[in-house]
Amino acid sequence: MLAVGDSTRLEIILHTKRYKNKIIKQPRIESNEGQPDKTVKIQAEILIQPDSTYPIVISPYKLNISQFGEKIRDEMTFKIQNVSDQDLKATIVDIPDELFEVKIPDKIKAGKTAEAVLKLREGSLEQSFEKTFTIELNDEAKTRFSIPVHRAMRLP
Repeated sequence: MLAVGDSTRLEIILHTKRYKNKIIKQPRIESNEGQPDKTVKIQAEILIQPDSTYPIVISPYKLNISQFGEKIRDEMTFKIQNVSDQDLKATIVDIPDELFEVKIPDKIKAGKTAEAVLKLREGSLEQSFEKTFTIELNDEAKTRFSIPVHRAMRLP
């Protein structure tokens, strides 16, 4: 229950397992405030071959930071390859701050590969989760990429 005039963060999850190519989803948000229900438009392009994206290729395209033993696994690196002919800057536009942080390079030079780092926050070390973070490029199209992050905990 939210008080009148109060706000909250709403998480909408789009599972892409059976979708291909471009999709549009419009979930409806119901409220008792008297206004008509609202809809949110989500447009996505589901890539069957994530190693052929443009203008960058993220490797691995799904970050798995699972822990299967007692040794703490709280950090992993991944690569961002710029396959375009212009230097690019990536900015994080959405991230579950309470779970992890991501450090991306200031600039990814044309035709080059840069390394980025995902680091779990102290409070998320004993959690299992499936989340994403989204980056936006400074290219003309303002291209966005949502990168899945998976963590499973299996301790002996």
